[in-house]
Amino acid sequence: MQSHKSSTRLPRFGLSRGLRTRWILLSATAVALVLALVAVVAYAFAGGFDPITNEHAGGGGTRVVRVELVDVSLGFDVTPDVITVDPGTHLVLDVVNEGKEVHNLALNGGLPRTRMLEPGESQRLDIGTVSRDLGSWCTLPGHKLFGMALEIHVVRGS
Repeated sequence: MQSHKSSTRLPRFGLSRGLRTRWILLSATAVALVLALVAVVAYAFAGGFDPITNEHAGGGGTRVVRVELVDVSLGFDVTPDVITVDPGTHLVLDVVNEGKEVHNLALNGGLPRTRMLEPGESQRLDIGTVSRDLGSWCTLPGHKLFGMALEIHVVRGS
């Protein structure tokens, strides 16, 4: 008498053992490649391929620093990314939109801020006397997330 056991094995789809093994390896390789691509794109969007540029505007008094808003291959950028100042420096940013679309720059996402700048337009943004670290970014949806942000750091003497 033959027994009828239920099988929990996966169907073979008519493939020989060697072809099944190759199919599994190719599938695993494809999944790994897709995950690697997603990781590289996420790294790029987070600014991972963008070298950080720093400009020091020291010496006290009033300092004017040119700041460029640019579109990069994956996202956006502000150049320089970081401005360091001595405590008490009056900082004015000469903001230039070097990108291909409209951008602005707002201190801590609020005021003061530039108007929306069309490509090629510029505007001076008077930050005032800097006594603490500040942030500034483009307020358009997603632009800060994709790299259009500037940090202003106060460098304290030792």
